Amino acid sequence: MKTLYTLAYPVLSSADRQRIEAFRREHDPHFSAIGAHFTMVFGCNAVAEDTYKAHVEAISRCAQPIRFSCRYVMQSADDEEERVHLFLVPDEGYSLLSRLHDDLYRGPLAACLRLDIPFVPHITIASFSDRLAAKRMCDTLNAQGVAIDGIVDALTVATMEEQKVRKLQTFHLAG
Repeated sequence: MKTLYTLAYPVLSSADRQRIEAFRREHDPHFSAIGAHFTMVFGCNAVAEDTYKAHVEAISRCAQPIRFSCRYVMQSADDEEERVHLFLVPDEGYSLLSRLHDDLYRGPLAACLRLDIPFVPHITIASFSDRLAAKRMCDTLNAQGVAIDGIVDALTVATMEEQKVRKLQTFHLAG
C-alpha cells in the first residue's frame, strides 16, 4: 500500500507566502519537495487509499475553515532526528488545528497515530544540523517578531514519489 499523508496548505497573503518560501529556500533542504503546509496526518501505509480518502472527505465535510495566526517560532525537540527543525506555531487556531488532527486519526486511521511524540500544529520553515545554530535563529526570529495570519480551508491527501509530494485529492472544509 502507498504511504499517504494529509496536508493542509494554508491560504496566506502573497507577501507572507513569499516571505516564508524565501526563508525556506535558504534554510530548509526539503524546500523544493513541498510548499509550506501543516501536516495533519503523518505517513500512513496501513489503510487502503480509497478508505483513507473517504475518511478524509467525511472529516472535511464536517470541519469548518480554521483561521490561524502564527506569532512564535519553535525549535523541534525530537531526540531521534539528526536535524533540528524550526516551526511556525499558531497562537490562534492551535486548538482547532489540533482537534482536526485528532478527528482525522479516528476510525480507519486510528492505528496510524503516533503516540511517542505530541502533535504540535506547525509549518516547518528551516532545518539545521547544528542545534545551537537553530536555537540562535529561533531566538533571532522571535526577537524580530513574527506575525503570519492565514486560513486552513482544505485538506489534501498526498503521497511521496521520487522525493516529491504528489497530491492525490483535495477536500474543502465545508462544515
